[in-house]
Amino acid sequence: MIATYTLAVRDPETESLGIITASNFLAVGALVPWINARAGLVVSQSFANPDAAGSALESLRDGRSPEQALDDFLIADDRAAVRQVGIMNSTGKVHLYTGSECTPASESVSGDNFFVLGNMLIAGTTEAVASAYTKARHDGLELGTAMIKAMLAGQQHGGDLRGKLAAAMLIKRPHGGYLGDSDTVVDLRVDAAARPLAELRDLYSVFKLYNPQLFDFRMLELAQLTAADLRVIDDLLLQLSPDDPVTLEQPNAVAELLEKHNLASNFDVKKLQVSSLLLSEATGFLRLTAL
Repeated sequence: MIATYTLAVRDPETESLGIITASNFLAVGALVPWINARAGLVVSQSFANPDAAGSALESLRDGRSPEQALDDFLIADDRAAVRQVGIMNSTGKVHLYTGSECTPASESVSGDNFFVLGNMLIAGTTEAVASAYTKARHDGLELGTAMIKAMLAGQQHGGDLRGKLAAAMLIKRPHGGYLGDSDTVVDLRVDAAARPLAELRDLYSVFKLYNPQLFDFRMLELAQLTAADLRVIDDLLLQLSPDDPVTLEQPNAVAELLEKHNLASNFDVKKLQVSSLLLSEATGFLRLTAL
Protein backbone atom coordinates (compact mmCIF):
# COMPACT_ATOMS: atom_id res chain seq x y z
CA MET A 1 0.00 0.00 0.00
CA ILE A 2 1.74 3.13 -1.24
CA ALA A 3 0.63 6.73 -1.75
CA THR A 4 -1.30 6.97 1.50
CA TYR A 5 -1.69 9.40 4.39
CA THR A 6 -3.23 8.55 7.73
CA LEU A 7 -4.21 10.24 10.99
CA ALA A 8 -4.38 8.17 14.19
CA VAL A 9 -5.81 9.63 17.39
CA ARG A 10 -6.71 8.96 21.00
CA ASP A 11 -9.39 10.77 23.00
CA PRO A 12 -8.55 10.28 26.68
CA GLU A 13 -11.91 11.67 27.82
CA THR A 14 -13.95 9.00 26.03
CA GLU A 15 -11.22 6.32 25.85
CA SER A 16 -11.70 6.32 22.07
CA LEU A 17 -9.06 5.33 19.53
CA GLY A 18 -9.45 6.35 15.90
CA ILE A 19 -7.78 6.04 12.51
CA ILE A 20 -8.70 7.83 9.29
CA THR A 21 -6.84 7.15 6.06
CA ALA A 22 -6.92 8.24 2.40
CA SER A 23 -5.09 6.82 -0.58
CA ASN A 24 -4.93 6.29 -4.30
CA PHE A 25 -5.23 2.59 -3.50
CA LEU A 26 -8.40 0.53 -3.78
CA ALA A 27 -10.18 -0.29 -0.49
CA VAL A 28 -7.55 1.30 1.74
CA GLY A 29 -9.72 0.65 4.79
CA ALA A 30 -9.24 -3.10 4.46
CA LEU A 31 -5.49 -2.86 4.99
CA VAL A 32 -4.29 0.21 6.90
CA PRO A 33 -6.26 0.68 10.17
CA TRP A 34 -5.99 -1.73 13.10
CA ILE A 35 -7.43 -1.01 16.55
CA ASN A 36 -7.87 -2.92 19.79
CA ALA A 37 -10.04 -0.66 21.96
CA ARG A 38 -8.32 -1.77 25.15
CA ALA A 39 -4.72 -2.01 23.94
CA GLY A 40 -3.95 0.50 21.20
CA LEU A 41 -3.75 0.93 17.46
CA VAL A 42 -1.50 0.12 14.52
CA VAL A 43 -1.25 1.84 11.14
CA SER A 44 0.38 -0.29 8.45
CA GLN A 45 0.98 1.31 5.05
CA SER A 46 3.50 1.42 2.23
CA PHE A 47 3.32 -2.26 1.29
CA ALA A 48 0.91 -2.89 4.16
CA ASN A 49 1.32 -6.09 6.14
CA PRO A 50 -1.99 -7.05 7.79
CA ASP A 51 -0.62 -10.15 9.50
CA ALA A 52 2.21 -8.16 11.07
CA ALA A 53 -0.23 -5.43 12.13
CA GLY A 54 -2.31 -8.04 13.90
CA SER A 55 0.79 -9.37 15.65
CA ALA A 56 1.73 -5.86 16.78
CA LEU A 57 -1.75 -5.37 18.25
CA GLU A 58 -1.36 -8.65 20.12
CA SER A 59 1.92 -7.35 21.50
CA LEU A 60 0.20 -4.21 22.78
CA ARG A 61 -2.54 -6.31 24.32
CA ASP A 62 0.13 -8.33 26.12
CA GLY A 63 1.49 -5.12 27.65
CA ARG A 64 4.50 -4.65 25.43
CA SER A 65 5.58 -1.10 24.51
CA PRO A 66 5.00 0.46 21.07
CA GLU A 67 8.75 0.06 20.41
CA GLN A 68 8.55 -3.63 21.24
CA ALA A 69 5.41 -3.99 19.16
CA LEU A 70 7.27 -2.50 16.19
CA ASP A 71 10.07 -5.01 16.71
CA ASP A 72 7.43 -7.74 16.54
CA PHE A 73 6.01 -6.16 13.37
CA LEU A 74 9.35 -6.04 11.56
CA ILE A 75 10.87 -9.28 12.81
CA ALA A 76 12.41 -11.26 9.94
CA ASP A 77 10.79 -8.82 7.47
CA ASP A 78 12.71 -8.70 4.19
CA ARG A 79 10.60 -5.69 3.13
CA ALA A 80 11.26 -3.58 6.22
CA ALA A 81 12.92 -0.87 4.13
CA VAL A 82 9.67 -0.10 2.29
CA ARG A 83 7.27 -0.31 5.23
CA GLN A 84 5.68 2.60 7.06
CA VAL A 85 4.20 1.87 10.49
CA GLY A 86 2.66 3.88 13.31
CA ILE A 87 1.83 2.43 16.72
CA MET A 88 0.04 4.00 19.71
CA ASN A 89 -0.78 2.25 22.95
CA SER A 90 -3.83 2.81 25.15
CA THR A 91 -2.11 5.57 27.13
CA GLY A 92 -1.16 7.58 24.03
CA LYS A 93 2.49 6.60 23.76
CA VAL A 94 3.56 6.66 20.10
CA HIS A 95 6.30 5.03 18.04
CA LEU A 96 6.66 5.71 14.31
CA TYR A 97 8.72 4.00 11.62
CA THR A 98 9.40 4.91 8.00
CA GLY A 99 11.63 2.58 6.02
CA SER A 100 14.57 4.05 4.14
CA GLU A 101 13.10 3.08 0.76
CA CYS A 102 9.57 4.47 1.20
CA THR A 103 8.50 6.54 -1.79
CA PRO A 104 9.00 10.28 -1.17
CA ALA A 105 7.71 12.48 0.11
CA SER A 106 7.50 10.18 3.13
CA GLU A 107 6.58 12.06 6.29
CA SER A 108 5.50 11.59 9.87
CA VAL A 109 4.60 13.85 12.77
CA SER A 110 3.25 13.20 16.24
CA GLY A 111 1.57 15.33 18.89
CA ASP A 112 -0.49 15.03 22.03
CA ASN A 113 -2.51 11.81 21.57
CA PHE A 114 -2.16 11.70 17.78
CA PHE A 115 0.18 11.02 14.90
CA VAL A 116 0.13 11.45 11.12
CA LEU A 117 2.19 9.57 8.60
CA GLY A 118 2.22 9.26 4.85
CA ASN A 119 4.17 8.35 1.75
CA MET A 120 4.21 9.41 -1.90
CA LEU A 121 2.83 12.77 -0.79
CA ILE A 122 3.00 16.41 -1.70
CA ALA A 123 5.56 17.61 0.86
CA GLY A 124 4.00 19.17 3.96
CA THR A 125 0.79 17.15 3.87
CA THR A 126 1.26 15.53 7.28
CA GLU A 127 1.96 18.89 8.92
CA ALA A 128 -1.21 20.29 7.35
CA VAL A 129 -3.23 17.39 8.77
CA ALA A 130 -1.65 17.72 12.22
CA SER A 131 -2.24 21.46 12.37
CA ALA A 132 -5.86 21.18 11.26
CA TYR A 133 -6.58 18.37 13.72
CA THR A 134 -5.04 20.24 16.63
CA LYS A 135 -7.06 23.37 15.80
CA ALA A 136 -10.29 21.44 15.31
CA ARG A 137 -10.01 19.78 18.70
CA HIS A 138 -9.04 23.08 20.34
CA ASP A 139 -12.15 24.61 18.78
CA GLY A 140 -14.29 21.90 20.39
CA LEU A 141 -15.14 19.72 17.40
CA GLU A 142 -16.03 16.15 18.32
CA LEU A 143 -13.53 13.44 17.44
CA GLY A 144 -14.79 12.09 14.11
CA THR A 145 -15.62 15.52 12.71
CA ALA A 146 -12.17 16.79 13.66
CA MET A 147 -10.54 13.78 11.99
CA ILE A 148 -12.37 14.34 8.73
CA LYS A 149 -11.70 18.09 8.77
CA ALA A 150 -7.99 17.41 9.27
CA MET A 151 -7.78 14.96 6.38
CA LEU A 152 -9.59 17.36 4.08
CA ALA A 153 -6.98 19.97 5.01
CA GLY A 154 -4.30 17.48 4.00
CA GLN A 155 -6.06 16.88 0.71
CA GLN A 156 -6.30 20.62 0.08
CA HIS A 157 -2.56 20.90 0.72
CA GLY A 158 -1.88 18.24 -1.89
CA GLY A 159 -2.28 14.84 -0.28
CA ASP A 160 -1.47 11.80 -2.38
CA LEU A 161 0.74 12.65 -5.37
CA ARG A 162 -1.24 10.32 -7.64
CA GLY A 163 -4.67 11.63 -6.75
CA LYS A 164 -7.66 10.27 -4.86
CA LEU A 165 -9.42 6.89 -4.83
CA ALA A 166 -10.34 5.55 -1.38
CA ALA A 167 -10.78 6.59 2.25
CA ALA A 168 -11.84 5.00 5.54
CA MET A 169 -12.45 5.84 9.19
CA LEU A 170 -12.39 3.45 12.15
CA ILE A 171 -13.16 4.49 15.75
CA LYS A 172 -13.35 2.13 18.72
CA ARG A 173 -13.84 2.39 22.46
CA PRO A 174 -14.74 -0.22 25.08
CA HIS A 175 -18.42 -1.17 24.68
CA GLY A 176 -18.94 1.87 22.49
CA GLY A 177 -20.42 0.03 19.53
CA TYR A 178 -23.94 -0.88 18.44
CA LEU A 179 -26.14 -1.59 21.49
CA GLY A 180 -22.97 -1.73 23.58
CA ASP A 181 -22.25 -5.22 22.29
CA SER A 182 -19.01 -4.36 20.50
CA ASP A 183 -16.15 -1.88 20.68
CA THR A 184 -16.57 -0.59 17.13
CA VAL A 185 -18.21 2.83 17.17
CA VAL A 186 -17.52 3.85 13.55
CA ASP A 187 -16.35 1.70 10.64
CA LEU A 188 -16.96 3.61 7.41
CA ARG A 189 -15.26 2.94 4.09
CA VAL A 190 -15.25 4.45 0.63
CA ASP A 191 -13.48 1.79 -1.42
CA ALA A 192 -13.41 3.68 -4.73
CA ALA A 193 -14.78 7.12 -5.58
CA ALA A 194 -13.84 10.32 -7.37
CA ARG A 195 -14.05 12.28 -4.09
CA PRO A 196 -13.50 9.68 -1.36
CA LEU A 197 -12.95 11.99 1.61
CA ALA A 198 -15.97 14.09 0.70
CA GLU A 199 -18.03 10.91 0.42
CA LEU A 200 -16.66 9.69 3.75
CA ARG A 201 -17.71 13.00 5.29
CA ASP A 202 -21.24 12.47 3.97
CA LEU A 203 -21.32 8.89 5.27
CA TYR A 204 -20.39 10.25 8.68
CA SER A 205 -23.26 12.73 8.44
CA VAL A 206 -25.63 9.82 7.89
CA PHE A 207 -24.01 7.98 10.80
CA LYS A 208 -24.73 10.97 13.05
CA LEU A 209 -28.36 11.05 11.98
CA TYR A 210 -28.73 7.31 12.62
CA ASN A 211 -26.99 7.57 16.01
CA PRO A 212 -27.79 10.98 17.55
CA GLN A 213 -27.41 9.53 21.05
CA LEU A 214 -23.64 9.43 20.49
CA PHE A 215 -23.41 13.18 19.90
CA ASP A 216 -24.20 16.46 21.60
CA PHE A 217 -27.25 18.06 20.01
CA ARG A 218 -30.26 20.22 20.85
CA MET A 219 -33.94 19.77 20.07
CA LEU A 220 -35.26 22.87 18.30
CA GLU A 221 -38.87 24.00 18.03
CA LEU A 222 -40.18 24.14 14.48
CA ALA A 223 -41.40 27.67 15.16
CA GLN A 224 -37.81 28.76 15.83
CA LEU A 225 -36.38 27.48 12.54
CA THR A 226 -35.21 29.84 9.83
CA ALA A 227 -36.45 29.73 6.27
CA ALA A 228 -33.16 28.07 5.27
CA ASP A 229 -33.63 25.41 7.97
CA LEU A 230 -37.14 24.67 6.77
CA ARG A 231 -35.93 24.32 3.17
CA VAL A 232 -33.35 21.74 4.28
CA ILE A 233 -36.04 19.70 6.01
CA ASP A 234 -38.41 20.05 3.05
CA ASP A 235 -35.67 18.83 0.70
CA LEU A 236 -34.97 15.87 2.98
CA LEU A 237 -38.63 14.87 3.21
CA LEU A 238 -39.04 15.15 -0.55
CA GLN A 239 -36.00 12.99 -1.21
CA LEU A 240 -37.21 10.35 1.25
CA SER A 241 -40.68 10.23 -0.29
CA PRO A 242 -40.70 11.74 -3.80
CA ASP A 243 -43.85 9.92 -4.95
CA ASP A 244 -45.93 10.75 -1.89
CA PRO A 245 -44.68 14.11 -0.60
CA VAL A 246 -44.90 14.82 3.12
CA THR A 247 -44.59 18.26 4.73
CA LEU A 248 -44.04 19.56 8.26
CA GLU A 249 -47.74 20.44 8.30
CA GLN A 250 -48.27 16.66 8.63
CA PRO A 251 -46.22 15.89 11.76
CA ASN A 252 -47.52 12.34 12.20
CA ALA A 253 -46.68 11.51 8.59
CA VAL A 254 -43.23 13.07 9.06
CA ALA A 255 -42.64 10.92 12.14
CA GLU A 256 -43.66 7.76 10.27
CA LEU A 257 -41.44 8.61 7.31
CA LEU A 258 -38.38 9.34 9.45
CA GLU A 259 -38.92 6.15 11.45
CA LYS A 260 -39.05 4.17 8.21
CA HIS A 261 -35.60 5.54 7.33
CA ASN A 262 -34.02 5.08 10.79
CA LEU A 263 -34.16 8.81 11.49
CA ALA A 264 -36.96 8.87 14.08
CA SER A 265 -34.74 10.10 16.94
CA ASN A 266 -34.33 13.40 15.11
CA PHE A 267 -38.00 14.41 15.39
CA ASP A 268 -40.31 14.78 18.39
CA VAL A 269 -43.85 14.65 17.04
CA LYS A 270 -45.44 15.60 20.37
CA LYS A 271 -43.33 18.69 20.99
CA LEU A 272 -42.89 19.54 17.29
CA GLN A 273 -39.11 19.65 17.61
CA VAL A 274 -36.24 18.56 15.37
CA SER A 275 -32.68 17.77 16.35
CA SER A 276 -29.93 20.23 15.52
CA LEU A 277 -28.18 17.30 13.84
CA LEU A 278 -30.96 17.07 11.29
CA LEU A 279 -30.16 20.61 10.23
CA SER A 280 -26.36 20.31 10.28
CA GLU A 281 -26.09 16.88 8.65
CA ALA A 282 -29.04 16.66 6.27
CA THR A 283 -27.05 18.14 3.38
CA GLY A 284 -24.58 15.26 3.58
CA PHE A 285 -27.46 12.80 3.69
CA LEU A 286 -29.02 14.44 0.63
CA ARG A 287 -25.76 14.33 -1.35
CA LEU A 288 -25.18 10.69 -0.53
CA THR A 289 -28.68 9.41 -1.16
CA ALA A 290 -28.94 11.35 -4.42
CA LEU A 291 -26.15 9.23 -5.96
